[in-house]
This record gives sequence, structure tokens and C-alpha cells, in this order.
Amino acid sequence: MRGIKARQIDRRALLRVAGATGVSAALLRPVVAGAAQEAPSGSARVGVSEDGYRTDERANVGFYPLNTGIFESLVHLTPDYQIEPLLAEAWELVAPSTWRITLRQGVTFHDGSVFDAKAVKYTMDRIAANGGGVMGIGEESTVIVDDHTVEITPTYVNMRLMQQIGHPNNSILPEGLNPAEQRIGTGPFREVEYVAGDHYTVAANPDYWGEDAAGVGEITFRFYPDPTSRLLALQAGDVDLIIDVPRQSASQVEAVGATLRTGPVGAYEAMYVNINGAEPYDLGGDPAVREAISMAIDRQQIIDSAWQGFAEPGTTMIPPAILGDSASLVSAPELDVEGAKQVLEAAGWVAGDGDVRAKDGRELKLTIINGYGTAADHGSVPELLQAQLKAIGVNVEIVQTPDTATYEQRLAVGEGDLWLEAGSQNDGNPCFLPDLLFSSPVEGGDPESTMYGRAFAPGEAFDTAITAAREAEEVSDVQKAAAEAMNVVINEERVVIPLCGFYRIIGASSAVAGFDLHASGVNQRWTSLTLNG
Repeated sequence: MRGIKARQIDRRALLRVAGATGVSAALLRPVVAGAAQEAPSGSARVGVSEDGYRTDERANVGFYPLNTGIFESLVHLTPDYQIEPLLAEAWELVAPSTWRITLRQGVTFHDGSVFDAKAVKYTMDRIAANGGGVMGIGEESTVIVDDHTVEITPTYVNMRLMQQIGHPNNSILPEGLNPAEQRIGTGPFREVEYVAGDHYTVAANPDYWGEDAAGVGEITFRFYPDPTSRLLALQAGDVDLIIDVPRQSASQVEAVGATLRTGPVGAYEAMYVNINGAEPYDLGGDPAVREAISMAIDRQQIIDSAWQGFAEPGTTMIPPAILGDSASLVSAPELDVEGAKQVLEAAGWVAGDGDVRAKDGRELKLTIINGYGTAADHGSVPELLQAQLKAIGVNVEIVQTPDTATYEQRLAVGEGDLWLEAGSQNDGNPCFLPDLLFSSPVEGGDPESTMYGRAFAPGEAFDTAITAAREAEEVSDVQKAAAEAMNVVINEERVVIPLCGFYRIIGASSAVAGFDLHASGVNQRWTSLTLNG
């Protein structure tokens, strides 16, 4: 799924979904089943954001968006966006499109029932009943080979299945379990109590199968929809740790006597240029306008002014780590204000009244739409962009949409020139986001599912590169092709203007001894949390 952005995808978009993997025989988490572990001590209290669990037919209580450690997936996403075995021990592609997965033996659910192929089939069938997701799981996709082997054949040739299957929403459930009613998993924590909208308490699982056991005896997650309330709770001593501190208020953490800790980049902020718009939103179709805009953006000023330094200059709109060694193939355009002016002059955009450029009697006026995830997510960035572009003669009007639905309604009809977005990467598929957003849309496709392609798709060069990424088998080949596709939209066509890569930020009291932040919040493993004393 797409982090902040979880979009309905049409059939062709599903056919485009991809994520690299090969056969993995490494056993990275040794089984210690049958040997009870020494119970850790201490009770930690963690302030988190709102309770976002669903309790309908897609119920995900306990595993998404807050992953409490009760449940586990077949594979785990590492902090550098690679996948490693978890409940799956190994996997191989059986041509043309079947994945044979060998399951870990000796693992039990918290109620003592055995983890086996039946549990995987039940979980995958549940996903199929809810549409199959980006993996393309159908009613007949999952077949039990034996107690510890399953074969999954997606409804389309999906070379990226194993990097998608690790998303917490694909956590493995015991047969018959409805997570809206009961939470029984294989993870390092067991449920103690869940009070919707208030708190979620879990305790260490003394019979956990792996070496990555809990570091505290109990964790209580307290829900605080308002970031200020989380900060006040930390100050008052009501919690020991708060996660996902807003960058704008990060300095306040130390002001209340707590320690500020940062983790790796997992989220991004970028601006997209509508290159296929109709008048009056057609100026993004001018390559010179796009090039000049990309050269006029001062990323460091945005980081220092809007985000108090808790970000790094963006080079892509996915975490660079997911591209491996191929991350070096992509770089954002360098700041060059005078060069940007010259590009516009050469294209016939000359200075006019009020220093706003014009061409053939038409002013260079653009509308920036601020609203994804929310307008508040972008702080003062729209105003900073407005001032930076004014310096090269571009008049920018800011439109703040009240919610995601309104933002997407505008995008569906192309009412805007520049689109400001924040998002995150929550699975190991390096080509998922660029494929979803910038591939050429299917003619006659569902308007909601094709709205990004209709506004931003640059055409054949990108489609060729992203197809190569989608169809490659080797990790390095996927990474290289995805980087080439990103280079098309960032440097060749200037459709994507990367702004920032965001660090994850937490605030910790003196009670916290250790905690390893994952780049992707929904993939956070809480076993690393330890307390002093």
C-alpha cells in the first residue's frame, strides 16, 4: 500500500504493480520454539496518533496502521527497505507466475495452535474476498502443497509479490480469526487490552519463536490524535515515548525535558507538475516552465525554515535506500536561480508588469494545490515555494484543500498546475509508487484510478523503464530500472520536483534506554524498546 496514499487501483494498475525479490534461503530469525524465554520486566507507555483501525470486513485491529507486534507477515521489511524471511523461510518463482513459499516450522500462535499452510491460505483467501489488493490475490490463488508449503498464483503475472506481501495489512491470522473481534498472532507481543480510541496494551510473549524477543514486559499505546496533546502527555509524565513528532514542533520536545531522537528517511515531500492540463492549467506543458521551476527551488531553505532541519534534500519521491546502489543514478536538479531566469527568457517568457513574466500576452501564473496528505502536513512550504518562484517571475496562487477528498476531486478534473504531496513507502517494491502515479493511463479507464496518469504521465520513455522494473526478476535489475524511470520524471521531463526526505522523529523521557526507529512507521518492531532501571 502506499503509506499516506492508499488509492483505489484499476485493473491495469494492478497489472503494473511491482517489487524486487529472488529466492531466499537464508534463515535470518532462528526458531527457538518450545523454549520459553525469560520474561522481560518493565512497563512502557507510548503516545501514538489517532486510532486508525478498521472493524469492517477489512478489519486490521492490532496490525495497521499501528503495528503492535501481535501479528507477523511472511517477510519483514528492513529499515533499508530490503526484505528478510519472517514466517516464510524461503521462496521461489515457479514460471510463469506462481510463488512457492516454504513456511517456518515450529511456530505457534498465542493460543497454542500451530502456524501452518492453512493459516496462510485463510489469510490470503480473506484478502481475495476483499478484492485481492495490489498483490492480485484471487479466490483460487492460494494452494496448500503440504503443511509447510503454499503456492500463490496472483491473478496477473506479479514478479513483485514477495516484496508486497510483507506489508502489515497482510499479517497472518489463524484460521477463522476475525481481527475485529479477537487478536491472536505469532508475534513477540500478546494482546492484554484494547479500548478503541483510548489505549492498546500488549505484553511480552514468553513463547516467542524468534530471537528478536520483547525488551519490556508490557507496552501501553495511548492514542492522541492531536500532536500537541502527545507532547503535553510526555511533559506530564503520562507517557515515556511519543512517536512521529511533527517536524514543526520538534524543538519543543527538548524544551519539556525530553530527548529528541531521529531515525532514517522514510517519508517524502514532492511537487508534481500537471503536464497534460487544459487551459488555464496548461502552462505545465511547456518544458521550459518545468525546467525553470525545478531550478528555482531552494530545498535547503525549505528544510531550515519549514522543517527546522529535520529533513534532507530530496532526490526522489521514494526513499533512496530502496534503490540500493542504483540510488546514485538519480539526483534532483541543482539550485540555479539565474539559470532559471535564462531558461524562461530563451523560451519567450519575458518580464512584464509587477515582474511577472508573460508570453504572447499571457502571464506566467500557476496554481499550487496544497492538500495531500493534508494541507497542515506541508506547514509553510507553499508560501516558501511561492516566494522562490516569484524570484524568477512566476506568479503562484495557493489553494489549500480542506481534505484529501477535495484534493483528489480537483486532481480528477485537472484543476491545478502544481500539486504538493507528502507520502511514505511501506513495502519493499521500488517501482510501486512511480508506477502507480506516472504510468500512462488506460484509455477509458476509471477516472479515479487514472487521475494521476492523466495529469502527470510523461509517456513512452517512462513507461519503458517502469515496465522493465515491473518485469525484472533480480533485485538489482528492478532497482536500476526503477531509478531510470525516476530519472525520466525528475531530470528529463521535470514532472516531479523532489523537495525533502523526512526523518522519523520521536521524543523520549529519561525512562527510555533504547529504541531502534524503523524508516517506515507501520513496519516498526517494538522489540527494541527497553527501559532504564
